[in-house]
Amino acid sequence: MARVLLGFAAILLGASSAHADDSLTLDQAIKLALTRNERAAITELQTVEADAAVERAHVAFLPVLNASGNDTIRPIDDPKNTANGSLTLNQPLIVLTAFPLLAQAKHNLEAQRSQTIEDKRQLAFDVAKAYFGVLLAQEVVQAAQKKLDTATADVADTDAQFKAQLVSSNDVTRAQISLASSVRELSQDRSQLATAYIQLGFIINGPPPTVLQPPSDLLDAGQQVPQEPDALVKHGIAARSDLKARKDSALAAHDFAREPRYRYFPTLSLIGQLTATSNAGMNGHDVDGSIQFAASWSIYDAGARSADARSRDAAAKIADLQADALIRSIDADVRTAVTELTAAQAALAAAKDATTASRKSADETAILYKQGLAKAIELVDANEQRFTAEVSYAEAEFAVASAYLALRQAIGEGPLEETRK
Repeated sequence: MARVLLGFAAILLGASSAHADDSLTLDQAIKLALTRNERAAITELQTVEADAAVERAHVAFLPVLNASGNDTIRPIDDPKNTANGSLTLNQPLIVLTAFPLLAQAKHNLEAQRSQTIEDKRQLAFDVAKAYFGVLLAQEVVQAAQKKLDTATADVADTDAQFKAQLVSSNDVTRAQISLASSVRELSQDRSQLATAYIQLGFIINGPPPTVLQPPSDLLDAGQQVPQEPDALVKHGIAARSDLKARKDSALAAHDFAREPRYRYFPTLSLIGQLTATSNAGMNGHDVDGSIQFAASWSIYDAGARSADARSRDAAAKIADLQADALIRSIDADVRTAVTELTAAQAALAAAKDATTASRKSADETAILYKQGLAKAIELVDANEQRFTAEVSYAEAEFAVASAYLALRQAIGEGPLEETRK
């Protein structure tokens, strides 16, 4: 974990350099995921399903035209072959239950459209996490390689000082142990880098380039003082697409709850029929037609309407409570993110001073050790203190970046401004 945090510090300091020809930005990675990842395609298809449900709900208001025909053969009768055909038109006139069901379908469509935006926003944050995972792993590998190079040089220097009888054999042993540890760490870090590439390639559904550009604008924005929590909470409640989806779903639930009460009213339909036969029969007509009004009224349905109404009223109330709970959750998430970001920024300043002092101490101790004025244990302690301070500084920078991303997520923004919608 310490190595990961140290690698993150290197990212924030802009240690890596990228060439535009073979590099990938965070914005590009997000766009690749939104066009290639199955999650984006699935949420779009769910919107298509909701739109089809609205079209299906309109059927209750539109006419239905059916055609049928048959041919009857009677071997001993005259005529032996009789063909019949009919064309039936059914036009609903009064179907009150169709109105709340249509309203439900429309609200469900709006809810799904908002949910599609939210799903893509969450996908963008997942891309950002995987993207940073690769950047971290790359910097950790570079740091591990530098540590290995330093350990190799320390073994050579310590061995030379031992031969000159300036240090003891214990110093040589310590340098060899450090070298072996550095080799092992580099191997592990390279494995983690390969895993990070796999994760990024999976989420963007393609092999990522080997050079990623750190999102410096995003990281710099995390250093800025956040706005007042009340203003951010208001913005989050207005911008969060998942809250809009939750509210539209609640409206759809209320529409669905109204449908059983409309069953107490009768339905009325107009039915027109046109028939044709090859045998005129007794009335002498080959073609005939009729128009009729059909009314239906369910006077008593054994309590099904009232039971459905009670059940759906409860479901609608649950949907309202879920929307209210999400509003309170947004309020808490935004205020928490602001608090954590402010605290992380304050801790970062102190960690920076500690890192500067520890690096100076380690450099001075190294000079004294080469001059024979410091012991090996003092050098080890100084290097350990520097490493601890650098890890603390990296952890502080990581906390600032994480809190800023959490704040953007809480107020309904995307990892980048361009990916909010």
